[in-house]
Amino acid sequence: MEKRKLGNTDIDLSAIGFGGAPIGNLFEKLEDPNCYKILENCYNSRINLYDTSPFYGYGLSEHRLGNFLKTLKSDSYYLSTKVGRYLTPEKEENINRGKWAGGLNFIPNIDYSYDGIMKSFEQSLNRLAASKIDICLIHDVDTYTYGDQVDHYFKIAMKGAYKAITKLKEEKVIKEIGVGVNNSDICKRFAEEGEFDCILLAGRYTLLDQSALNDCLPIAEEKNIGIILAGVFNSGILAKGTADHITYFYDKIPEDIKIKYNKISKICEKYKISVSTAALQFCYANIQISSMIIGMDRIEQIEDNISKLNVNIPNDLWAELKNANIIDERCVLP
Repeated sequence: MEKRKLGNTDIDLSAIGFGGAPIGNLFEKLEDPNCYKILENCYNSRINLYDTSPFYGYGLSEHRLGNFLKTLKSDSYYLSTKVGRYLTPEKEENINRGKWAGGLNFIPNIDYSYDGIMKSFEQSLNRLAASKIDICLIHDVDTYTYGDQVDHYFKIAMKGAYKAITKLKEEKVIKEIGVGVNNSDICKRFAEEGEFDCILLAGRYTLLDQSALNDCLPIAEEKNIGIILAGVFNSGILAKGTADHITYFYDKIPEDIKIKYNKISKICEKYKISVSTAALQFCYANIQISSMIIGMDRIEQIEDNISKLNVNIPNDLWAELKNANIIDERCVLP
């Protein structure tokens, strides 16, 4: 599998990285043995980036990932986690798990202050039982998460979280710092006000949403900030279609997005190429993209996703998607 350098760092990432939300029981409960088999298969498939968060299953994802990674040589993988929520114990019956089908008996507390970040990071170290964390990301400071309160959280994050992770980097506790967000405009704000090594952006550079072209990608290119993409299938639709149980940004699929997806699907079908194959290759065609984080909850998905990177897609398919106004003129194509 191809590797690319992450921005101005000395980290080379595999084209596909492992996203830790599913092993935090996102939407579905997974048993421990299944999680470890998935992780083992990822590692044997030369996936070298493993991304998680305290929020995923309220600590469960970090716990499971740490149990697996401690069996490996520390220089054979890169570990990424996030800060912005610390966890406190709670009785199981009092926990609102939201989209998590299960998890540890903790509740997340939002806190982007300096002390809150240090608390969150220390807890992550303990759950992961890791000797190193390569990438630390300020998590979810975006409109998707906080709506019109995003300015409030942004200011706190720059005064507190940014200073905390910068100190951790200076002390060589972590290698690189960044943000993990769901909106592209906030990336520009962070990049203008701080010195970040990378951005993990979910769902904003895909076949369905290319808003990152307006702000995130230009500032990242200017400052040589590494880009990792998440949500390349927009939480399901680009991999599984528009059935009732499939989501777009983890919610019901809007009608205009269904129409757009159907256009993509018809063009791909004409060339006998799956939409998910086109979706992956579209994202990775842009050399600014160092890796694509994919949440995989079945072993067979691992080889399936890797193999899609090697499928030969006719140039005419990309031309038709462009002519149908699916792909922006500014996009780099395979």
